[in-house]
Amino acid sequence: MTLKILMVDGYDFDGWKSLNDSNCIDAFEHFSNTLNSISTIPLEIITIHPGKKFDYFPKGISLNDFDGIVWTGSSLNIYDLTPEINRQIELAKETLKNNVKIFGSCWGLQVYVKAAGGNVRKNPNGREMIFARNIFVNSKGKRHQMYLDKASKFDAFCSHLDEIDTIPSGSEILSENHHSKVQALSFKVNNAEFWGTQYHPEFNFNIMSRILVARKSKLVSENIFKDENHANKIISIMENIINKNNSGEELNIGHDILNSNIRNKELINWLNLIEKNKIY
Repeated sequence: MTLKILMVDGYDFDGWKSLNDSNCIDAFEHFSNTLNSISTIPLEIITIHPGKKFDYFPKGISLNDFDGIVWTGSSLNIYDLTPEINRQIELAKETLKNNVKIFGSCWGLQVYVKAAGGNVRKNPNGREMIFARNIFVNSKGKRHQMYLDKASKFDAFCSHLDEIDTIPSGSEILSENHHSKVQALSFKVNNAEFWGTQYHPEFNFNIMSRILVARKSKLVSENIFKDENHANKIISIMENIINKNNSGEELNIGHDILNSNIRNKELINWLNLIEKNKIY
């Protein structure tokens, strides 16, 4: 058995270039690598780029062909409603007409909230960056399959300026923290089932450190870092963690960040849901 996954790249060209110039892996490639590393069965992943192309959907396939859809992060702000953004919102609306399981990470969450009738705004608390601290799984989240075998409080990689302001009708908030009132959300529309996180369960230290390199100046200006030396120190620590030369103690992180099986648990549970759905 093989699961067929549609990977939707959320980046436009400018956002992609800023990361590419810093030798950062493409978000869709990284997400694909993560899914392949945690899946117990083979995956066939097809990637599309609605933020970069007008004619983005391959000929000869349809949305009905896929067992699951994954939507990556992005540097876009959905309230700008550019053509690149509107194409993604319209695509999300189309996917919700199908019998399919969907996972949206960060931007992916925001696209689906907008497509389903909710609203997204610039977070008045500012950017939440590197780690989303003390994410609390609420009572609905504890009963939801997304958080099966996940601790009720945890930290996660994150990188976002915006937040969910109004949730779609029929949706349920599953987790939150002091910075963002919606850290995870789920809803069903027709036969489509959506799970979304504001944080990035697919991330690791490699992609996070390269994002910090790409956005260093902006993050200093926003006081995420005190200055460039502080930024360079955090990036260096992350690179040392990758090379197993640092325990992460200086970053005040634990197994929820360091252990990929814990970090990726939401995606593991999502793949298990799709596999079970395909069998039955």
